[in-house]
Amino acid sequence: MAEITLKHVYKTFDDGVEAIRDFNLEIEDREFVVFVGPSGCGKSTTLRMIAGLEKITGGDLYIDGKRVNDVRAADRDIAMVFQNYALYPHMTVEENIGYSLKIAKTPKQERKRQVLEVAKMLDIDKVLDRKPGELSGGQKQRVAMGRAIVRHPKAFLMDEPLSNLDAKLRNKMRTEIKKLHEMLQSTIVYVTHDQTEAMTLGTKIVVMKDGIIQQVASPQELYEKPQNVFVAQFIGIPQMNLFEGKPYYQDGKYFFKLDDSRLPMDDDMGRLLMEKGYVGERVLTGVRPEDICLTQNGPLAAVVEVYELLGTESYVYFLFQGKRMCAKISADIPVRVGERISFDLRRDKMHFFDAYHGNLI
Repeated sequence: MAEITLKHVYKTFDDGVEAIRDFNLEIEDREFVVFVGPSGCGKSTTLRMIAGLEKITGGDLYIDGKRVNDVRAADRDIAMVFQNYALYPHMTVEENIGYSLKIAKTPKQERKRQVLEVAKMLDIDKVLDRKPGELSGGQKQRVAMGRAIVRHPKAFLMDEPLSNLDAKLRNKMRTEIKKLHEMLQSTIVYVTHDQTEAMTLGTKIVVMKDGIIQQVASPQELYEKPQNVFVAQFIGIPQMNLFEGKPYYQDGKYFFKLDDSRLPMDDDMGRLLMEKGYVGERVLTGVRPEDICLTQNGPLAAVVEVYELLGTESYVYFLFQGKRMCAKISADIPVRVGERISFDLRRDKMHFFDAYHGNLI
């Protein structure tokens, strides 16, 4: 098991592109940490630096308190599971899983015992004599994980391991990886661009953009308390709606002016905005789709553009302030495309952001 610490880590490639900037993170023993962000944000590069497959340009990397910047990848006692499985096509499943044990000169019978134990854990013990070309995508991924598990490494690094699988198999494998973490009680660092994977797997999530950490938090905290507009809109499906308006104070009460309507505000939030000098200034308020309420006499109005039915719930899309917004409502509420609706926002679920810098107020 391992603790992994990155202190002021930078990565600049030979062409001058700065991929990672001032990256600081502590990964505790047995944590399941997920790096998530759009393509090109630096998450895989960071993972490869931890693995020793990319050199660190600046800063320090520690594994169990030992600085490992100059330690070879093979000597870090870390196992990596790649997106493309990286299996040896001429070897059987048994040989692929047991390859590291063979290199370590583990006796043959002991090697077979350990391989069979891991194969049973991953439900691939019936295909040990097959070669990778005879396996499904899910089976290949299990073999790749088995090859990592049999080494008993200090930590597992996983680089988008499910991206080559179809949606149904991805959901199944996600559950298996979660169970595996609970069973092994190991440290796992996992990279994905899929926020659903991040939210369901991680005990701690690192949201990245342009090589910079945007927020580190639990899945629940990320969803309920995003620290900036990027995190607010990246986490959550459909994404958070952003309305533009001005808070103001009148007759002892706080309001939020949204176009021609004024919404009474929570007093605590109003006071906070007043203290920080935002009253009378342009700000953004973020509201999750489930926190938009369709009502008969709501203070806001729009025309339905798109209606999507998804079983017990539905998504209603409409234009407001020139932007497409979304409300998540119960499927038994009748709504038609082209219909004019009135709606309100749940006051206790409004997030306020600086309109210029995008940071949470």
